[in-house]
Formats: sequence, C-alpha cells, structure tokens
Amino acid sequence: MDLNDYLPIVAFMLAGIVVGVAILTLSRIGPRKPNAAKELPYESGILSTTPVRQRFSIDFYLTAMLFIVFDIELAFLYPLAVVLRDEGIVALVLLLVFAATVVEALIYIWRKGALEWR
Repeated sequence: MDLNDYLPIVAFMLAGIVVGVAILTLSRIGPRKPNAAKELPYESGILSTTPVRQRFSIDFYLTAMLFIVFDIELAFLYPLAVVLRDEGIVALVLLLVFAATVVEALIYIWRKGALEWR
C-alpha cells in the first residue's frame, strides 16, 4: 500500500481544517456593529407583523420523531429484502420478526394516542 494514494484525502482534510479555523478566527477579530434591525428576520423588506418566535404544538414534534423512527426502520428493512432470495429461510424469519416488531410498535403508539391530534 502506497501512502501517496492518501495524499489527496489528507490535503482535503487539511484544507477543510484551515478554512474552518480561518472562518472562526476572522469572525472573532472582525468588527461588530449589532443593532435591532439586524436581529429581525428578513421578509422582502416588509416589517414583520407577527412575533418572530411562534410556538408549535408538541404534536408536530411527536409526529416528526415518529416519522424518523419508522423511516429508519424501513431503511433497515430494505437490505433484508434485498438479500432475502440469497439467504433463504433465515432471512425470511428475520424479516417477519422485524416486521412484527414494527407493527407492534405502531399498535403501541396508536393505543397510547400518539397519532391523535389534541
């Protein structure tokens, strides 16, 4: 194994570190002139009529977390489906156990009322 093969990777990593350090350093030593107008969100030059921070219902966060959990579970399910033909009955049993676990989790959160909007 020749170390020259890794030279572009090392150069890329060093360039990333140098750029990151330069950005952080320049942001610390650069001039600052804070004012209230800079803190407001930009909306086409029109002053905002609503508060900047709006509260969201916890149901949105709960739904997002459940989506991510089930999305990750489906991402794990795909490789099992791909190797199902090659691995035979072992992969089929694993697939069924995994699918049963996902369905059981869905039934559990359904009964707990996590899918209902309050």
